[in-house]
Amino acid sequence: MDASPAISPWPGGADVAVVLTYDDALDSHLDIAIPQLNQRNLPATFYVSGARPAIRMRLDEWRQAARRGHELGNHMLYHPCRKSISNRDWVKPWQDLDGYTLEQFLDEVQVTNSMLEAIDGQQQRTFAYPCGDMIAGGEDVIPGLKKLVSAARLFSIDGQHQPGNSDFYRIASFDGAEKSAAQLIAVVEAARENHSLVGFMFHGVGGDYITVSADAHRALLEHLAAHPDRYWVATMREAVAHLQREQSRGER
Repeated sequence: MDASPAISPWPGGADVAVVLTYDDALDSHLDIAIPQLNQRNLPATFYVSGARPAIRMRLDEWRQAARRGHELGNHMLYHPCRKSISNRDWVKPWQDLDGYTLEQFLDEVQVTNSMLEAIDGQQQRTFAYPCGDMIAGGEDVIPGLKKLVSAARLFSIDGQHQPGNSDFYRIASFDGAEKSAAQLIAVVEAARENHSLVGFMFHGVGGDYITVSADAHRALLEHLAAHPDRYWVATMREAVAHLQREQSRGER
């Protein structure tokens, strides 16, 4: 079942659930994205790669972010990607997912879960595939991943996950890099008629790399905050848990 319901499944009858996600644990998340989110009381999900300098050097700030209601998601320790795919010259040999075994991949996910629990005290975790790669050592990672995390995020053209879709290990997101405010807002508007869960994937915000401008990011947040009747903004963990409950209710 993957049909969109005629009636919204989201809290308060909101047209769409919006999940804002940020990858790699970057300084611009702490310096720009989180202050902009906090100013508008909007929660987000930060997919943390545990070996990043911004984790080691700014650990207390990530704890504060979690206390404010932001989710710290699992993006592995070393952000491994498949070097064999084109334009992956930047992948270091020890980060090459083609050289991982499935056991090694899952061990790294588990270690990252434990590290994040030490930061935020949470036990349930969602995941974002580094580089969108879902194969480790030639094997599909999803069966093993299901034992460690409650959902996993990919990226897609429109960023929409339909309410009837029960595959929570391929949650869509829209890549916000280098997009204008109008383009970002158009994505959430397009999702309204489907009552979708619409995800955004950001890396740098006003800095770092694969960047969206601080102004475009701020404009999207202002649009979301100005229309709480239309948009239920939630963390990935919250949105997926709510949708799972709604789907279970519909099966009874």
